[in-house]
Amino acid sequence: MATSSKSSSIRKAQVPVSCYFCKGQEIKWKCEDCDVRMCSSCKVSIHQGLKSAQDHDVVSIQDISKSSPGLQEIKSVVISSVFNSYTTTLPAVHTILCSDDDLLHFIYNGKTSDKYQLVKGKLLKSSIKIMQMLKRKISDIAINKDVKTVLDASPMTLLAIHVNKDNEVIVGIREQGPPFPVQDFSVRQVIIFGSNYQRKETLEFDKKGNKLFSYVHRIRTDSRNVVYVIDCLDNDNSGRIVALDRHCRLKFTYDGQKNLGTFRPEGITITPSDNIVVADLPNDALHVINSKGDLLGLQFIFKDLGINVPCSLCFDSEGYLLIGCGKEKDEDYGKIHVVKMVDSLV
Repeated sequence: MATSSKSSSIRKAQVPVSCYFCKGQEIKWKCEDCDVRMCSSCKVSIHQGLKSAQDHDVVSIQDISKSSPGLQEIKSVVISSVFNSYTTTLPAVHTILCSDDDLLHFIYNGKTSDKYQLVKGKLLKSSIKIMQMLKRKISDIAINKDVKTVLDASPMTLLAIHVNKDNEVIVGIREQGPPFPVQDFSVRQVIIFGSNYQRKETLEFDKKGNKLFSYVHRIRTDSRNVVYVIDCLDNDNSGRIVALDRHCRLKFTYDGQKNLGTFRPEGITITPSDNIVVADLPNDALHVINSKGDLLGLQFIFKDLGINVPCSLCFDSEGYLLIGCGKEKDEDYGKIHVVKMVDSLV
């Protein structure tokens, strides 16, 4: 797989998210008219000296949410720098996982049947070293070094799979047939299997008997084994994040930001400090929320960094965030971007 023409040595090339003018200072202000962010020095020395900017509305980054009713804006940018970008040979990277030895596993689960569905490889300085490719329809993957059996979900349909820190296997299932609309008799479950592959918990209804999920798209857990689910709500894939503990107690739901329009979470990963990073595909954005469901950071990565169609997320062993993306216009293949998150959010 060749790298993008814009990429350079991994862990070296950096594209900082910083002042629009000087490129080297922490941003403190945003001009709502110019749509640029700047440091305090350049706000005074450059922006205020522009005749065209005399009447512009410049607000503190911390106060943006107050100037935009109904929209929680950026308290912190999400990505501090971009280190490399790779072009794959798949139309999109729908799921990406990184093992402890930095081996990548990523899949394409779209409708194009003539493409390899699963790729195992390793990121080098200028390319992806391909170690294995499997041409098979795959909906999701999980890494478990101690797998001793195969889970059979029949007659149900397996939607998502995840392995937590305690080596428990967590799956999302539904009944066969059209996924929507969700009926009273529809089965929409998250099942937790112990390390011995015996069923331990079934998450399906809240304490009032309401269904917790409509369509389980992705599953992740944090250090306390709180379960986070990307739940698709309709055929347009609008969705939400559902967080719940092992006793079916709903902790929160996160529905995106209303002023952004459709929230379509595609990828999800958890930081070492148990913050949740969500890839919002139609808005080309990353949302970072804490374990209470509060928004900590929101960044429009296409506008700021040229990263488009975010589908999947994971961290490597060095703490870098990997973003798997779909193909852009006039391109044939999806990309993987290696970025550094802002330390306070990790």
